[in-house]
Amino acid sequence: MISETRQMLKPYSDIVLEVMDNNQVAASVGATAEHILIDYFGWKKNGDIGNESGFDAFTKSGELVEIKSMSYETKTHYLAYKHDVKKNKYDYLAILHFNEKRVSIIPKNEINDFILKNKKPGRKTKALRLNFKDPILTLLGKPRQKSLFLSLFKKYEVNIHYK
Repeated sequence: MISETRQMLKPYSDIVLEVMDNNQVAASVGATAEHILIDYFGWKKNGDIGNESGFDAFTKSGELVEIKSMSYETKTHYLAYKHDVKKNKYDYLAILHFNEKRVSIIPKNEINDFILKNKKPGRKTKALRLNFKDPILTLLGKPRQKSLFLSLFKKYEVNIHYK
């Protein structure tokens, strides 16, 4: 059962969707992505208020999952993820690209290794770039630097079907 406030919001949902700014849409996509993945895989939502623990869900076997989402509503190809904050607080990073309807569930050790290999000295990394239109390889057949995270995403991609 939903709260009285949420029930009262229902008649306004179409209006709100039309006037939301990009950040509000991104937050809604994030909440929706959590719901989709938790429901699809039968995970349990982390009930920690404000999610201070650094993960969003528990798998059936008790592993910790951090859920991130992306959409074409925002103008960036970078995943909103702060490794310095999230590092080692989860077992898997689950990423759902809402428009593409694509999901990847990447083990934390792969994320840690990827960040370590791609971090530039003295700078915060923007290595988690995900653009499905980028080619993986250069014309010479070498891995394209800006597509390295796309390769990792594809390595752990899972096929799921949702609305």
